[in-house]
Amino acid sequence: MSHWHYQLMRHTQMYAGGPYVYYAIHEYYEMDEGDGWTENPVDVTGDSIEDVKKALMLMLHDIDKHGVKDYEV
Repeated sequence: MSHWHYQLMRHTQMYAGGPYVYYAIHEYYEMDEGDGWTENPVDVTGDSIEDVKKALMLMLHDIDKHGVKDYEV
């Protein structure tokens, strides 16, 4: 069984000057075989203003509920 939610993920990239950290929202999939997430962050798009508002509200709700996870390649 698979379930997904929006997930705020911490990306860390190493450079000569030290780590660069940024945050992005991904779709996160909880599956029996192991969890996974989209390779690229999600866009906020919709067919209407209300669609965009709903997507943003769902993202905010899921950030509050699920917190932050580290993005691992």
